[in-house]
Amino acid sequence: MSKILAERCPDLTAEVLKSQVSESAHSDEEEGTEQAAPVWPEYFEPGRYEGVPNEVYHAANGISSTMVKDARVSLMYFEARHVSKTIQKVRSPVLDMGNLVHALALQPDDMDKEFSVEPEIPEGAFTTTATIRAFIDEHNASLPPLLSADDIKALLDAHNATLPAPFPLGVSVDESYASYEQLPEEFQRIENGTKYTATAMKACIKEYNATLPAPVKTSGSRDVLLEQLAIINPDLVAQEAQKPQPLKVSGTKTDLIQVVKSVKPDAVFADELLDAWRENPEGKVLVTRQQLSTALAIQKALLNHPTAGKLLTHPSRAVEVSYFGIDEETGLEIRVRPDLEIDMGGLRIGADLKTISMWNIKQEGLRAKLHREITERDYHLSAAMYCETAALDQFFWIFVNKDENYHWI
Repeated sequence: MSKILAERCPDLTAEVLKSQVSESAHSDEEEGTEQAAPVWPEYFEPGRYEGVPNEVYHAANGISSTMVKDARVSLMYFEARHVSKTIQKVRSPVLDMGNLVHALALQPDDMDKEFSVEPEIPEGAFTTTATIRAFIDEHNASLPPLLSADDIKALLDAHNATLPAPFPLGVSVDESYASYEQLPEEFQRIENGTKYTATAMKACIKEYNATLPAPVKTSGSRDVLLEQLAIINPDLVAQEAQKPQPLKVSGTKTDLIQVVKSVKPDAVFADELLDAWRENPEGKVLVTRQQLSTALAIQKALLNHPTAGKLLTHPSRAVEVSYFGIDEETGLEIRVRPDLEIDMGGLRIGADLKTISMWNIKQEGLRAKLHREITERDYHLSAAMYCETAALDQFFWIFVNKDENYHWI
């Protein structure tokens, strides 16, 4: 039947085949999309789950050790934090630093998912108003010099000096006659035999003077002087107009940035880089270069430690695995998420990494101080929930001091 259809109706057969190919490709696209974006259950059954995102885990069913700790503060506090949610968890720099150290020590490859590091300012970038002005001054100094107001005035004065001077009208009849005698014949219009009156002679002098080219103005602003120069030397003014104008050196820092961009569009400004970083459209935790430097030093101390380093880099380690279970005594759903777990041939080891600030504790009193820290912060309660729910045989706390340049383990 297929052969007959292909022979008798080739156009129809081609359309059918094209449609089948399109549907198959669309199906493959949908299948690929489904594989790329795993869908987490709304309700987690008891079990072990890897790769659960932070926001999914914290919104999941089950009571966490943090919730139990809050209940131990008071049930009123627990209700406000986790039921009515009138008390919101506020992000703090201390907590952010701890999370940053966790990320670098446990999951350095995933750090970019949660943290945004302050951009490095590239060499040659404009960092201050002084560097911007220095560039503008250097740029202006490299331009062909423009005629100054004094230069233009000198040219105008030189031109005026070449013009024929008008004859003075004179104060007396004799002075007027002296000027009248020097007039060209065609302007000596008083007929012979007629009385040479001062009024008649001055009229002739004025008529002659009116034919002389007027001197250009030599006062005013540079623009006004340029207009005068254009009257006598338009070519020179045209050449002056072709010269690039010097950049403005006054204004706000924002104004100066725009001035620099007008001649150097690819200029990099530290302010713009940092402003774009602070806008933080993805809502990540912002990390300064100084904070990153401290966190990297802590990471190095941890990984170089003979015991902690082996736990943190163990080849069979698993990080931030989520466990859901049921508390046998109460029947309540619970969930835990130890920082680190290692399965060593049936022996399951768990660990929690804690950043702490203890710069003034004497070494002989340190262990006792840490024991008090553990009980006061209910770390032992979390560890018990971890061990029971995640079936851990041994549990360790790894404490690292976060004070700058004093990172004991």
